[in-house]
Amino acid sequence: MIHKEIFNNEFLIRNATTADVVQMEFVQKQCYPSLDQSELLNRDHFMNHIKIFPEGQFVVEREGEIVGSASTMRIFFPKENHSFLATTDNLWITKTHQKEGDWMYGLDMGILPEYRGLGLSRELYLTRQEIAKKLGLKGQIIAGMTIGYGRVKDRMTIEAYCYALEIKKFTDPTVTPQRKAGFRWIKPLYNYINDPEAGFACILLYFPVDENYKLKLEAKDGI
Repeated sequence: MIHKEIFNNEFLIRNATTADVVQMEFVQKQCYPSLDQSELLNRDHFMNHIKIFPEGQFVVEREGEIVGSASTMRIFFPKENHSFLATTDNLWITKTHQKEGDWMYGLDMGILPEYRGLGLSRELYLTRQEIAKKLGLKGQIIAGMTIGYGRVKDRMTIEAYCYALEIKKFTDPTVTPQRKAGFRWIKPLYNYINDPEAGFACILLYFPVDENYKLKLEAKDGI
């Protein structure tokens, strides 16, 4: 289990407990105002995640207040295109968490708006990476929400948007920090999430424990 102080002991990153779920629900609502209600995690979902995979659930605490949280599960690498609800068992993870899975799948990451820009999300990703390594996993997989894509989706494809991010033509509020944290491109995901700001799309990314690891996928997987 994780329990570490960061930023001159101002913040604490630790594993989430059942006592945190109400505040985690609040963080979720504040972080994803444009996400469809059917895809917002609530206290019951968080409670179930802690029950199923306690070492994979995290919070950031400041003076007793939860200012950020992250939820994960274990899976084998997804070979087919998938959606957020399908991957997460409609947010419950009861049926989709794979106890022997060799990747940590990040289904949620949220930092309260007033605490963004401090590097807390990066610290959470790195903490998850520590746990992935301790568990003997290959690393993390996430579907990065392309929050900036919704503004340009009528003018460019998600592939073009990915390329523009890759060459640093512009930045994305979510994907750019994820890339800086160590995540690498895999492929775009169409109609992954019901969020118009993200253009209903995401980018599948991975962060290997072994920095020399190269993900090899077949052509049919869209790489």
